Amino acid sequence: MPATTDRPAPRRPTDAHAFLAEAERLTNAHDAVGAAAIYAADAVLELVTDGAREDHRGAAAIRRAWQVTLGAGARRGFRVRKTLVAADDDVIVNRWEGTIGRSDRVRGMESWRFDDSGRVVEHHAWTFLDVRPATGLVARLRLAATAPRTAVAFLRAERAAA
Repeated sequence: MPATTDRPAPRRPTDAHAFLAEAERLTNAHDAVGAAAIYAADAVLELVTDGAREDHRGAAAIRRAWQVTLGAGARRGFRVRKTLVAADDDVIVNRWEGTIGRSDRVRGMESWRFDDSGRVVEHHAWTFLDVRPATGLVARLRLAATAPRTAVAFLRAERAAA
């Protein structure tokens, strides 16, 4: 008798790579209408860009969020390459690298959760517009400006580890 599992059938798109390729295409085309079309009516979109968080709930809010985000991206020449990190029954996680303007230091991570019909119900996207080496002066000054106690804790821990 063949083994059976209690694991439910996947709710995410059956081909996670194809889903991400389409998400990449929509982003690079700055297609807000297409990007918004993959969400369920009651979906949640959380965008975190360099620590600034936006929460968007429902189709209209998500459509407007993509109009703003991809509109700004079009003006600045924003382009991405998405890479699959993990896929489970109802979740896809990816990382991405990209460019904006003349900078190629743009990075991010995303998680996508799907409903029974394969529509996105929850999407979290973390964007970092200027990723630099942690030991560089710009990164250290940025950390000192935004979280001075944490910056000092890192310096002390580095000295203790040396």
